[in-house]
Amino acid sequence: MAVVALLAAVFALSPAAAPPVKLRQVSVPRSAVVGTVWQARVSLKRSGRPYVGAASLRATGPVTVMGRVRKLGKGVFALALTFPLDGRFGVTVTAGGRRLTVGSVVADVPPNALVQDPFAVAADGAGVVIGQNQSGQLLRASSGGATVLAPLSGIVHVYAAPSGALYALQLAGGRVLRVDPSSGATTELGSFDGATSVAADAAGNVYVAIYAGRVLRVTPGGVVSAIAGTGEEGYTGDGGLATAAKLFHPHGIAVGADSAVYIADTENRRIRRIDPTSGIITTLGDNVGITVSVAVGRDGTVYSADVVRDGLGGGVVQITPAGVTTRILSTEANGVAVGPDGTVYANQQAAKRVRRLVRPGVWATVIRGA
Repeated sequence: MAVVALLAAVFALSPAAAPPVKLRQVSVPRSAVVGTVWQARVSLKRSGRPYVGAASLRATGPVTVMGRVRKLGKGVFALALTFPLDGRFGVTVTAGGRRLTVGSVVADVPPNALVQDPFAVAADGAGVVIGQNQSGQLLRASSGGATVLAPLSGIVHVYAAPSGALYALQLAGGRVLRVDPSSGATTELGSFDGATSVAADAAGNVYVAIYAGRVLRVTPGGVVSAIAGTGEEGYTGDGGLATAAKLFHPHGIAVGADSAVYIADTENRRIRRIDPTSGIITTLGDNVGITVSVAVGRDGTVYSADVVRDGLGGGVVQITPAGVTTRILSTEANGVAVGPDGTVYANQQAAKRVRRLVRPGVWATVIRGA
C-alpha cells in the first residue's frame, strides 16, 4: 500500500498530469520585414487562469530562429523575432512543456523602386550588378539597397571579369560595353549582330555568343575571330575542334579560372566547354533544361540557369567538376552568377528578385522590385 501511495504522489506531481496550457492570440502580425524586429502579443492560460510559468519562442521556415519572450503580466507575453532572410515561417511558443502554434508569418525584404526589370546578374568583389532590359538602369545592389551604376537600359547580359572590369551587352545593335566597376564609365567595344551574351578572360579577351550558333573572340587589339560554331543549328562536334561543332541558339557564356570557355547551348539543353589549349569542345553533365545563362566558380563548378517552357523546367542546375548534375533551385530563373567568394546568385525576372544561395536548399533575397 505504501508503494501505491508513493506512485500516486509521483504522478500527481508529474508535469504531464498538470492541466495543459492553452493559447489565446492577442495580436499577431502576419508579415515581417527581414532584419527588423517583428513583435506580437499572446495570452496563455491554464485551467482558465493566466499562465504564470516561463515560455520560449521559435520560428521555423527556411531557417530556425529563436526569439525573445517578455512577460507583461496576467498571462500576457510579448514576443519578438528577427528574421534573417525571407520566407514563410511557422511561429510557436513553448510553455508548460507544451508547444503551441501561434501562426505563420511571411518575412520579406522591402521593395526597391530602382529594380524594375532585372534581366541579368553578375557578381564581383563589390557586390551584385543587375542589368535591366525593358525599363530601369544598370544597378549595383546589396542587401537592402541599390544605386545606379550607369544610365544603361536594354541590358540583357552582364559579366564580371577576373580583371575587375564589368561587361554588358545592350540588346539594341548588339553593343558590347566595358563598364568601370567604380565610376560606371562605359567604353563601346563593338556591335555584333545577334549577340546574346558576353564574357572576358584575365588576359582581356572578350567572348561574344551569337544567336545563329557561333562564339566570337575579340582580342585586346580588336581582332575578331570565331572560336566555336559553324553558324548552323544542331548538336554535333564533341571531341573535335569547336570551330567545326554545331550549336543551337546559345544564350550564355562564361570563362573559367583555367581560361576554358563555357557555353549555354540553349536549344540543345546542354553546357558545352571549349578547352583553352586544344580548342576541343565537349558537353558537361546531363540535360540542364532551356539554359540561358552559365557561370563558373573558381573551383570549376558550373552553374546553369534555365527558363520555363511549356510549364516545365526553370531554376538553377549545378554541375561539379566530376560531372554530377544537381538542380539547386526549382523556381523561375533567367540568370546566374558566382562571386569571387563562391557565393551563387540567381536572377528571377518575373518575380523581380535577385537571390543568393545561403546553403544547400536555402536561398535568400538580396533585393526585389515592387
